[in-house]
Amino acid sequence: MTSILEARGLTRKFGGLTAVDNADITVHEHSLHGLIGPNGAGKTTFVNMITGVDSIDGGIVMFEGKDVTGLRSFRMASLGMARSFQTSQLFEEESVLSNVMAGRHRHIDYGFPHTFFYTPKTRRVEHANRQRCMALLEQLNLADDAKRLVAELPYGRRRLVEMARAIASEPTLLVLDEPAAGLPGSDVEALGEALVSLSKSGYTVLIIEHNLGLLMSICDQLTVLSEGRVIADGDPGVVRADPQVIEAYIGRSDDA
Repeated sequence: MTSILEARGLTRKFGGLTAVDNADITVHEHSLHGLIGPNGAGKTTFVNMITGVDSIDGGIVMFEGKDVTGLRSFRMASLGMARSFQTSQLFEEESVLSNVMAGRHRHIDYGFPHTFFYTPKTRRVEHANRQRCMALLEQLNLADDAKRLVAELPYGRRRLVEMARAIASEPTLLVLDEPAAGLPGSDVEALGEALVSLSKSGYTVLIIEHNLGLLMSICDQLTVLSEGRVIADGDPGVVRADPQVIEAYIGRSDDA
């Protein structure tokens, strides 16, 4: 299998606290890769370093064979690494379709005068982007909400819109930070189906999530963080039975 992302020895310290300690991860092309761990394990900090949101105190990040260590998030996005966050980053008073089309920014290949005047090229590019975004909304069962304002949507639908906007950039790697947070069971099931569909469409997805049932059912590989360190990595069935993983989640048997 070909790896699309490799992080080696990543370390991040905040004063005297080591949030991430010499952590590694390898994500393969066209896979669903889950990153799990108990609260405070360092998952978000780890991914923030990989995606350029946070600085790196030690280690290296390779993306599609290139050293991208320390590049800022906007540079990572231009290279094809898209990211969603735990908290909503949507334009609440814009439509669902407008929000998703905002994710197409790196595919707009015209400059002056097309930016200021509605030229035939402007029309062609916008039409193509609109069609692509509508197809994506269909895939995620959001097409009926295309004209609705984001502010009118329930929480679960907003999470899907944010994911759709990230996908609209057609990333080489899609990084999702707790996409199932706060979703009811039916929406979690729909999310899982959407993620599997994306993987089958050729996307590579790295998912940070607390919902173990979701990740166990859809992921090809899991990486487990505990206290900033990777304690397990591999097939979900093997990871689930790992004594260190069990201890990290439920404590030592003599303490239970």
